[in-house]
Amino acid sequence: MKKFLILDGNSIVNRAFFGIRPLTTKTGLPTNAVYGFLTIIRKHIESLRPDYLACAFDVHAPTFRHKAFEEYKGTRKGMPDELKAQMPYAKRAAEALGFMVLERPGYEADDIIGTAARMADKTEEIETYILTGDRDSLQLVTERTTVLLAKTKEDVHFTREHFISEYGITPDQFVDVKALMGDSSDNIPGVAGIGEKTALKLISSAGSLDALYEDVSAHTTSQSVVKKLTEGKESALLSRMLAKIFVEVPLPEPEELFSHRGGNAEEFAALCRELEFIGMERRFTLEHCPESKEATSDCECKSEICTSEAKLADLRFNTPVSFYYDGENAAVYSDGKVYVERGASMDSVKSFLSANTIICHDYKNLLRTLCLSGADVKCEFDTMLAAYLINPGKSKYLLADLSLEYSANEPDSPEAYAAAIGEIYAKTSAILEEYGMTRL
Repeated sequence: MKKFLILDGNSIVNRAFFGIRPLTTKTGLPTNAVYGFLTIIRKHIESLRPDYLACAFDVHAPTFRHKAFEEYKGTRKGMPDELKAQMPYAKRAAEALGFMVLERPGYEADDIIGTAARMADKTEEIETYILTGDRDSLQLVTERTTVLLAKTKEDVHFTREHFISEYGITPDQFVDVKALMGDSSDNIPGVAGIGEKTALKLISSAGSLDALYEDVSAHTTSQSVVKKLTEGKESALLSRMLAKIFVEVPLPEPEELFSHRGGNAEEFAALCRELEFIGMERRFTLEHCPESKEATSDCECKSEICTSEAKLADLRFNTPVSFYYDGENAAVYSDGKVYVERGASMDSVKSFLSANTIICHDYKNLLRTLCLSGADVKCEFDTMLAAYLINPGKSKYLLADLSLEYSANEPDSPEAYAAAIGEIYAKTSAILEEYGMTRL
């Protein structure tokens, strides 16, 4: 069965913006939201391996909901200027990676997503995955549509079975629950005095909002609740209309929507250069290079980094090189190449360090691991200290985290960590120079 990944563009970009510290280009253009957006995209493309891609965005214009209820979303603050400036770049990035970007005036991204998901359901040969941070999309869950609710650590996979287990109702009943409890984030009024717990009990008992209002007293013994429901009926019906995702938005025909477009490497590379995303292009286009037994042999490959097996004790460099050692394997990154020695002895590592100048992460810990003093190692730059100087408010400065933040890589091997140190060095050294903190 084919897989269809559709992103709630505004939701994911918004989460990235508030989840990643401010980043800018040298000219001052904010980039943290696009950076996080691309990181999230890559993670899900790698885990799902989808066949079809789409990304829905809101259009800054009134929808049919605003026309029905003027106060709809009236309590929301405007989009920060730093985020607004990044939205066009997020759309360009999605298009360059092969996503069909979908926007429709008069409709919200939720409506576009819902329509696309229902179109996929009708094909009977596509599984749909909706990535969003908005629980409103849970009403779209079916046997073949899963909502990936984005969380800080791991997504929550809302299949139909998981949803029923979590809420005790079916996904199509969820909108009726929203009709009763309302939604403060969207300024949907609901029924005054009815919260989520009571709303779930009422809809679970009655089966639907319409059935509930056929005989309110049959589903609650509380006269207070009966009074609230009776007085709030008109508000409940309005709220249901506002909360219900419209699934008949005019979209491209299935033949076009569910087609494999691939990405545009040139456009994506140009965007990465414009936004100064060092290493981001490789996250999506990296091709593995055949390893060579000789460290000095030429390594011909299409990727930016080549990996060669080597004996570190034999390597000599005229300039500082990025060095990584995990207590078992050692790797060196220099000028687009990585040399790795698996099962490196401590003597081999010490011999290399005595003859070369390094850039490393957590210099003090390296000395401790090798039982060396500072006089034994020529360290030019420590990426952990650099990251601290740039942002001293963090509690941890783990190499894996900084690699995601500065080099857009998720290292999974000694050679990848060595390359990440090199990329973090390139980025942080430039920032320190700009801040006037290089000497410090």
